[in-house]
Amino acid sequence: MTEDEIIHAIRERYPTGERPPTAPPEAVAELEAAVGYPMPPLLKRIYLEVADGGFGRRGEALSLADTQSRYRYSDADLLVEEYQSWRRSTPGYPPSVVPLLTWGCAIWSLVDFSTPEGRMWGWDPNARCPWHGEALFPEDFTLAERLQGWLEGESVFPAAPAEPSYCTED
Repeated sequence: MTEDEIIHAIRERYPTGERPPTAPPEAVAELEAAVGYPMPPLLKRIYLEVADGGFGRRGEALSLADTQSRYRYSDADLLVEEYQSWRRSTPGYPPSVVPLLTWGCAIWSLVDFSTPEGRMWGWDPNARCPWHGEALFPEDFTLAERLQGWLEGESVFPAAPAEPSYCTED
């Protein structure tokens, strides 16, 4: 799918009234300043042209600015707050990787702002050691590919590589 087709499909999946309003440009700028990288163009278009969160797997992408519970699709914080929390609390956390949505059970999909195509990352502390930074791992697809999968009904869990094995040391 092209970016325009993805944008159209998200609008179709989440019609006006069932999705939050678009994010203000200031919220995008705030996140980009915190991350130190520009938001991948497709993700920026979605936030500015379609909705401030509430898209993606089960409509759970985090919001940039909406504090009204009506549009809270996740129990997580606003995107910039969630990002800052990860940066403070996760050993070896790459500054360009931004949490996008939670799968539940502490599993997340994240997007790399240092790549224009938005390379995807996964976080799974149930399979990998979070204390040594191993729970975070790159995935083999882009944001557009991940969104297309969600739009086509695929719910492919972020899959941690087999090695290293789960760490049991403190």
